[in-house]
Amino acid sequence: MPSEYQDDNSYLPLSYETAEVLAGLVSPLDTASLERYSVAELAAALLIQKIPALSRANRSAAGVERSLAEMIEIGRQLEENQKSSFSGLVAQKFSPPLFGQGLDKLRSLSIQLLPKDDVEEADFLTAEGAWDFEFRHRYIIRSNPYTESFLTADEQEFFLTNPQSRIFQLFRFENDEHMNLQALAGTGKTHMIETLLASLSHWNPLVLAYTSVQLDALRARLGPALKHGKTFGSLAIDLLEQDRTKPNRQAGYRGKLSYQLSDEVAAERLGFQSVGNISPTRVAQICRRAVISFCNTNADEIGEEHFPPLDLSFSALDWAVLVQYANQHWQQTIEPTVSGINLPIRGYHRIKHLSLLPELVLSKFYTHVIVDESHDLSAPMLRFLDRCSQPTYTLGDVCQRLEGMAARRGGHIRQREVSLSVRAGKQIEEVLNPLIQAHPTASVAPLVGSRHRSTRVSYYDRPAVPDRPTTILVKSEWGLFEWFQRLSKGGAHFSLLAGAQKNFRDFVLSCIELYHFGTPPLHPKLFRFSSWESLAEFFEKNQAFRNIEAMLKKGYNSRDFERSLMSLEQNGAAPIQLGRVEDARNMELDSVMLTPDLLTPVKKNDVTSASRTFSALYTGGSRARFEVIVPGYLRDWALDQTIKK
Repeated sequence: MPSEYQDDNSYLPLSYETAEVLAGLVSPLDTASLERYSVAELAAALLIQKIPALSRANRSAAGVERSLAEMIEIGRQLEENQKSSFSGLVAQKFSPPLFGQGLDKLRSLSIQLLPKDDVEEADFLTAEGAWDFEFRHRYIIRSNPYTESFLTADEQEFFLTNPQSRIFQLFRFENDEHMNLQALAGTGKTHMIETLLASLSHWNPLVLAYTSVQLDALRARLGPALKHGKTFGSLAIDLLEQDRTKPNRQAGYRGKLSYQLSDEVAAERLGFQSVGNISPTRVAQICRRAVISFCNTNADEIGEEHFPPLDLSFSALDWAVLVQYANQHWQQTIEPTVSGINLPIRGYHRIKHLSLLPELVLSKFYTHVIVDESHDLSAPMLRFLDRCSQPTYTLGDVCQRLEGMAARRGGHIRQREVSLSVRAGKQIEEVLNPLIQAHPTASVAPLVGSRHRSTRVSYYDRPAVPDRPTTILVKSEWGLFEWFQRLSKGGAHFSLLAGAQKNFRDFVLSCIELYHFGTPPLHPKLFRFSSWESLAEFFEKNQAFRNIEAMLKKGYNSRDFERSLMSLEQNGAAPIQLGRVEDARNMELDSVMLTPDLLTPVKKNDVTSASRTFSALYTGGSRARFEVIVPGYLRDWALDQTIKK
């Protein structure tokens, strides 16, 4: 049995589709409502109803299976003797509310329902119609997607799925060629990286990741096999700062995320003057945004095309001055020539700077480059990698590019796809495939869910606090703030995902201080707004923001927030987890709820906004292994956005 595939679950002969129907029945039941179900299905339904009691009694998995076998035997005897029907007996004892409670507890007891096809096949019964105690072992072997066996360079055996094996065969015989693997969520990208590293154990491959969180997760998963790993930003910093004859490339404290500088101070230090009718501070803000836009392109210098849309009229001379100021802002950020300006410098600045210096390439010490989550690669980072001599293997999923459109590798690079999920069941297709189809920049094959896994899809009309362990995913800090208050007010036991914890308190307090006292915010997401009015104008179409604003109008203050903060479980082990999609982007979660703020309307022909919206929904939904909870109108909403596209 391959180590990648572990299955400690017990299985009940009932599908989630049937379970949802049974949970929706209304007592009292008549026999006719249950006659279409088999003895095994009805026995499983009765057992699920008793799960809370069995859980309190600490009944083992083997004990639960014996109880199921006994119920099936009772049903079989009743049907064979024709004294009474088993469905009639079940109708008397069945309680939809108790059944629903038991259904919610299955996952915590490592009990799974079977896919509909497997229930119909009824391989879990012997020829006589009794429960087959060998079924679980047989089913796990049959369900194992890792069927293809290979040996590493050290003669260690490993296993791959059939689609993965085809990719690996290509790599094994041509490991000096570049390759891009488009792999949908849950198809085993990390396992493929593990396989590549094992096959290159006698070489020096460098693994690159977008964030330190991603890199740490890879190190935890891969262990000593990951000998050399860096983030995109740390690689750029290492290469830029290795030349000690260029001290102005040393970032120092300017490179810390906590270091900020207002646009007003930046304008003063850079000597910016008014342009047209806009103030120096506004000029600095516009130029800063132009620099950020420039850092995500392959342009060699900043031009008018990098500036944000402006509802202002500029003369040709005004534009020339703005472009000059933006390039000055850029140059004084990456290699300051004047002391005392001290503009903040971020990872995207360093990566762009690196891409513009053709003499800087990757050390020959590294023999191969493997890029995890390559959809996060910016165009400048790809430009750098393409000029390096090492063969580069990029593994990613364009549908998970949360920042908009993903940069594409050249047409000469080998392109391959994997779409068979090893994480979620076929039910997930009804949630994710409409999003994949509607995504404006992702032309990829639809996801194929695992035939032997079950993933429960639940729909809601109005969002409510889940009554079972679930991770709630929102779009932004506004949704995070709104749901934090909702959970706190509802007395829920909840924690924030690690990524959400980092600046959440600062964000909320900055909002409160800005609203009540006009204090300029320091939080990176609020820093550019000098007044609440400008903030409200920017987010006026954001429902979560409007809900927060309404709360502030009623007097919500920092003391209220601190009291709510006391209800947060700091150990991260609460049954309800809350975070943004970006906080969960590299996680596998048992149960996921997507909130309505993720379904924001997309403007017609706004490809970037549409890409971000669909990527966030897809990324959030694809984190789920066993259950995904989504708005009931998701499919119709996706279709509507597709029509707009």
